[in-house]
This record gives sequence, C-alpha cells and structure tokens, in this order.
Amino acid sequence: MGSVKLLKFLGEAPKISEELLPDGAAQTAYNVKLYSGDLIPYRTPKLVENIGRTGTIQTLYKLTNPTNNANVFLTYLNDVDIATASSPWTTTTSTEDTEQRFYYTGDGTPKVSNYDLATNGSAPYPVTNGYYDLGLPLPTTTLNTAAVSFSVVSATHYERDSGNTATFYGSTTHNLRSGNIVTVRDFGTSDEAKSFNATNVEITVLNTTDFSYFSPGDQVAKTANTSGRADMAGNTQIRTYVYTWITPWDEESIPSLPSAEVYIKEGQTVTVSNIPQQKPSSPTQNFVRGVRLYRTVVSAAATEYFLLKTLWFPTATTKVKREGSTVTLTLEHPHNFILDDRFKLSGMTTDSGSMNGTFTVASIVDKYSFTFTDSGNAISETADTNGTVFHDVAESLSQTAVYWGDGSYNFTDNFLVSGLSRILDSEDNDPPPTGMKGIRAAHNNILVGFFDNQLCFSFPDKPHAWPERFRMTFDSDIVAIEPIQGFILVLTKEYPYQVSGNDPATMASARIDSLYPCLSKKSVVNMGYAVLWATHGGLASHAPSQGTDIVTKLVHDWDTWNAALDPATLIGHYYNGKYFGSHSASSFIFERDDAVGGLLVSINYTFTAACTDYQTGVMYYIGDNLGNLYEWDNKNEVLSPLEWKSKAIITKDFMNLGAARVIADFDASAAETENIINFNNNVPTNNAAIWAKSEQLGTVNGPTDYMDSGNRVENSGTLNSYAINADAQTQFQLEVSGVLPVTFKLFVDKQLIFQGTVSSDDVFRLPSGYRSDTFEIGVSGSARIRAIHIGETPYGLRTA
Repeated sequence: MGSVKLLKFLGEAPKISEELLPDGAAQTAYNVKLYSGDLIPYRTPKLVENIGRTGTIQTLYKLTNPTNNANVFLTYLNDVDIATASSPWTTTTSTEDTEQRFYYTGDGTPKVSNYDLATNGSAPYPVTNGYYDLGLPLPTTTLNTAAVSFSVVSATHYERDSGNTATFYGSTTHNLRSGNIVTVRDFGTSDEAKSFNATNVEITVLNTTDFSYFSPGDQVAKTANTSGRADMAGNTQIRTYVYTWITPWDEESIPSLPSAEVYIKEGQTVTVSNIPQQKPSSPTQNFVRGVRLYRTVVSAAATEYFLLKTLWFPTATTKVKREGSTVTLTLEHPHNFILDDRFKLSGMTTDSGSMNGTFTVASIVDKYSFTFTDSGNAISETADTNGTVFHDVAESLSQTAVYWGDGSYNFTDNFLVSGLSRILDSEDNDPPPTGMKGIRAAHNNILVGFFDNQLCFSFPDKPHAWPERFRMTFDSDIVAIEPIQGFILVLTKEYPYQVSGNDPATMASARIDSLYPCLSKKSVVNMGYAVLWATHGGLASHAPSQGTDIVTKLVHDWDTWNAALDPATLIGHYYNGKYFGSHSASSFIFERDDAVGGLLVSINYTFTAACTDYQTGVMYYIGDNLGNLYEWDNKNEVLSPLEWKSKAIITKDFMNLGAARVIADFDASAAETENIINFNNNVPTNNAAIWAKSEQLGTVNGPTDYMDSGNRVENSGTLNSYAINADAQTQFQLEVSGVLPVTFKLFVDKQLIFQGTVSSDDVFRLPSGYRSDTFEIGVSGSARIRAIHIGETPYGLRTA
C-alpha cells in the first residue's frame, strides 16, 4: 500500500519545475518560518503607533529617549542614508552615548543631528531644522594685525649673585615676559660693566621694571649704571595670523586667508582685530560657537601655523540655582569648560545680580551646566536669560585673566613661542559635496559617501572633514556602497568594485569582473556573511573572503526572478539573519542555507521603510501611506495564516490516495487564546483610527454591524455584505474557539479535488473513484504543522 510522509518542509524554488523540486520543497510557501523543518506561521504585525507623517515614507530610524528609554522614530519621505561614528558626546557621569549623534544624506545637503536636535518640538520627527549641516563653512573674514613697538629700556643698576644670575634694574616698565629673549648692551667699557652685556639671553621677569638673566662672572653687589640698555633680540621675522571656525564637537573648519604680514621680533606684542564675534550667517544651520586663532612660527625647517587660543563666543545664561555656596548655572549654548577654567559672569538679575563677577569652574554637570562657588541666599532653579558668560583667554592660569568679548573682541598676542605646540591641521577639512549620498561608516571610523561616479572619504575620526584629494573616480555611476569585512564594496550601474586600505589618502580599488549591476540602491543589505543586492537574475552577493555570486541561483533564474518582481523597486532589510525584501508586488524572506540552496518564502505584508533595534532584535516597518508603524512578528500578536503547497508528487504506480493525516499543534494555548481576545478587543479602535486617517476610506469602508444568533456584532467591516478585510489596513475579529484548524487540499493531475478543515491529528478520508500518479498537497491555517501523511487507506497510514 502506497503512502507518503512530508516531514521536513522547505521553501519555494520558482526556477525548478514542480515535478522536479527536491523533497520537501514547495510551490508555495507563504507567511511561514522554516528554520525547524516544521511550518510555523509568522504573527500578525503589531500596530505600535502612528508617527504623524503621511505619504510614502522611505526611511525609518530609531532613537532612544535618554530619560525613559522609550523608542522615538525618525521618518523621511526621501531615501535617506544614516550612519553613526564613534564620536559620542558623553557626560561626566556616564560613558554612554546619550547624545545619539548621527550623520545622514539624501535629504538635501549632508547633515548631522542628534536626539535633542531631531526631537526639539512636536512629532513627526525629525522636526524642521532639527540638524546642522555636515561640514563647516569657509571663514570669509581676514584678520587685522598691528605690532606694538618695543621701547628700549634704560638701566638704573646691575647686580650679579654667586650663581651667575645677573639682575637688570630698569628705569621704566619693560613690558617683557619671562621667557622672552633679549639683548643687554652698553653697560660700559670696564671689565665689570662689559661682563653684564649679553646677546640673545632668556630672561625671568622679577617685576614690571626688573628682570634677571644668566651672566657668568664674579659676584657684584647692586651697582648704579644708567648707560645699560635692554632690547628685543633675534632677527626680524614675518608673521601672519589665520582663524578657523570651531564647534563644541571639536569640529574645525578650513583656515581663513592669512592676515597682512607684520615684521616683528619674537616676543613683541601683536594686537589681532577683526575677529568674528558670532557664528557665520550662512549656512544658517551650523554649530559654530567660536574661533581658533593661529600664528606663524618660523623654524629652520619650515614655517607653520601654531594655535594661540580657542576663543569661545560669549554665551547667554538660561537658568540658575544656588544651594549653600554652590551655584549651578545653565547656558543657552554648550559652555565648553573644563574643571578650574576661569570665567566672568555679568548681567545677571537673579538675587539682585549678587553673583556677577569672576569665578572658577568647580564641576561640570553636563554640556550646558556647570557649578562654581558663590555665597549668598538659597535660590531655587530660576530662569534668568539676562546674564552673559565670558571665557578667559589668557595664555595660562598663572597669567592675569583676559575675558574675550568683555568690552573688546581684540586679542593681544604676547604668548611665548615656547608654549606653542599644536600645529594647524585643518587645511584639508573640506565640507562634503552638496549632492553626496549613500553615507556609511567604514573601518577606522571613516565615513564614506558618493555622488555620480565619485567616492568620497572623511578623515578618520573627523566626520565633518571630507578632503577633495581623497576622492576616487569610477568608470560608471555609483548606485550604492557598503562596508564589509574591512573593505568597501562599491556597486555601480555596471561592475562592482572592492576598495581597500586603512588610510583614505592611500585607498585602492579593484574591479570585480562579474557584471552584476546594482538595480536598486535600497535593495543593498549587509548580511554579515556577504553584501546582497538586486541585480539581473536574482540577489547578487559579495564578500572579500568568498567572492561574488548570485546567492539565489538555486531558487531563482533570470526568467522567474523578473517574473516575480521588478528588481528596481526592491527594498531590502536585514532581519534575524534573513534577507527581508519588499517590492511593488509583495514581499519575500530569503535565508541562505547551503544544504538546500536557500529558503525562500513569500510574505503578504509589504513595507516602504524598515529598521531594527539591534539591542532587542525587534524589527519595525512602515507599510502604508498613513504613517502607521508596525512591529514584525511580535510574540503577543495572533498568528497569521500560512499557506504551503508541496511539489508535484509522482508515484511509481497509479493509485487512489484515500486517506490523510495532518500532525499539527491544533489546540490553542492559553497565551494564544489571550492574544486572540486582545486582538479582537483592539479591532474597533484600530479600524476607527484607520478610517479617521482617510475621509474617503471612512466613507466607503466604514464599520457596519450584523446580527449573529440574535446578537449584534459591531465593526464587522463589511461593504454590501462582503468582507473587506483584505485591504491590509482594517481588521476583522477572530473566532475564539480554543482550536487552530488547518485547511487541507488535495490536487490530482493539477486539479483540486478535495478541500476540508482539519482540527485534530486523526486520520480522515479523501475522495475515491480515481487513479493517478500525480498529486499535490496544500495546507493553510494558523497552527504549527509538523508533518503530513497521505496514503491509499487509513490502515496504511497507521502502520506506516
């Protein structure tokens, strides 16, 4: 007696004739998980929220509210690429990236944003202007400089101790600083007086008129001498100044044009003026909060620009609090202080302005708040926007404080050359191209993007700086890029390329000689083992360690691939190690399985944008134009109906299959029953929300009631007595029966001859009166199906 057992269920392979499919493979595998060999239905997507944006949403991105850890979703109507780089702006109490900074392209000029910027207002997010332009503007102002003439100082006395330290007593203020190099001359013709003359010696200032220096010779008591002179030493040098824009994120722009040249000796004071007093007005969306000032230093090897000081713009206060003698001050913009910085506070009106004055930072609270010590009455947190904070720009804490912007925005450069150490390194900090897209974070913390046939790189650890000299040119326009395994895969309209290197300045590209053009930018997904993308004939794959191939070649051919979908519309997403693809017609899930050539199933839920919370493993997606956000396969939702149809089973002899048995989990668990009840309770609310989003939908498809056994059933969702539940938006209530039935179908010679509902593992009869050697089995329902047995007689099934 002939019988067949279907035990290990596989997915679809459209390229293979239904008669030649491998055992377990399907003609139809719909809404089903196959990882165990059983048929397990996916669950109905959970409606999470409406994000408040209508239209075709092409990009979905998740942030986390740092206060309550709630999910906050950003949506864009454009194809936006988002990347993160390891440059968190952390607080002093946590190393977590509470700022959640991200970089994105595809929504106008390349941009940078974070949680606070993107959510500063009402949903939908991101809010308008909730970003800064990525890349800093070019400084357009030229600095003015004026050298302060040095007046030769006349002596009144000289003196030398036993340690060869001479003292020059001046008749007037010398305006010198310890470390200056001077020449002491004209003390006279006697041996003693001449011994005090010195060329190019470093001095130590004792007071405003006197200084000491090294002078070998006998000890000499303080002796009157008015012929001695002290003058600046060294050669006359050419000096120029430049400035750069600076942000609180330590982003720095290209330098300005140099100032006019001044001819001075080292140690001479220069006054620098025409320094910008506020951020540039264009582009308006910039995060500039100050400037860095540089001057040239001449050496035997070269002339370089060295940093003098970072000049932060004066910042307005927003609120203040005093507890005991500790004042907590919050500013409108980031304060940019570190511990022990000096500052001046003026204009405060709280407590009659008693806390105005000069202070030292005692502690850092966060990016906008800090504390300092000031005794007075206790003050609860109070708004005060009248105050202004000025930063100290003196060379060091040992020097008298200079508060830039407090009465003057000029800068007095009397800094010692010996204290200058940082060389200007932002000459190549070009902003990214305006039309750049496809931004990705590659290895070594390098950001990558492209426009036309140009591949662009940022400096490592400098997401704002994209030197033009780093760009690479390809033979064909770039469609998408994707980093993988320390390389960058460049997908073009023709060949793919592999870019390698650890330094953007020395990157090299190699063409991959497989003509697999990328047909859809949004189809590109990094699966870990390889990058997949839509091309002619299937999903292409590439990994540096494995090469390039068509990963779907065992389940799809060119004909079946193009018949199943338009590859140009494919949107791909990584989900649980699987490729989840949605296109203009439907969706599919593909999982690589080397043993069987891959598992392919069809899905009836489509999406235009998706994202995964990789901490929880939850996938979210947008599946309509109403702004509804869904969670995929939530365990607390009801099971979706699955459908599976076997290969064409060819028997050796003609026979009549007269009995069948379906092994499945028919009994609904308590949890599953509760899911159904909860689902039914939410149907009216969900449908009402859907109808409210569209006046037309509400009018045509509005809820209707019907009578069932004398009871009114509300919101059944019918139109002219026909159910309209298949619109993928509205829902209908499910029966709570405690049983998950399965519909069994038998096809003989390609014709359906039997369809029935099965609610247990018992054997059931199939039609008689025919003989054939070609059979197909179909099952559908919401139960987990473990096996299907068919045979000529019930006895044959029991003994098989």
